[in-house]
Amino acid sequence: MKSDTLVAEVPPPQSEVNETEDRANRRRKISDRLAYLATLEDGWFEGRGVSLDKAGLRWLDCQIDNHFVSTDLPMPFLFPTVPGGVMMEWSLERFECAIEIDLKARTGPWLDVNLETDEGIDEEILDLDSSDGWQWLIDRLRRFVGEA
Repeated sequence: MKSDTLVAEVPPPQSEVNETEDRANRRRKISDRLAYLATLEDGWFEGRGVSLDKAGLRWLDCQIDNHFVSTDLPMPFLFPTVPGGVMMEWSLERFECAIEIDLKARTGPWLDVNLETDEGIDEEILDLDSSDGWQWLIDRLRRFVGEA
């Protein structure tokens, strides 16, 4: 997934969570990954990379728990971004979907790409401090899971 913001894989990578796992396990994996991201200090990526806002990570953890964990959708991979945000990414059979979350603004640009055509299908700025923003994200992912 191409972005104007550099995203780096920071070990350990988020393990895949499939839709058959229970809510508690899905919740734990997200919380563990966000807790790991909270340990990153300034300069975590080749001397660059801003530490992630701890209050923002707690907010994101609650939002994912409240809006996403109980769905039947694949869980996202979570990566830090150099400016101090979080990239949530889904690699589906024919689509790549991602949202780059600004932890302070609590918003993020959504982008999805058709891997067969390399065409961007949609781009939307989501307010993730609202149920409407999360519902849009969930509905969009359901569309792509259904097409995969």
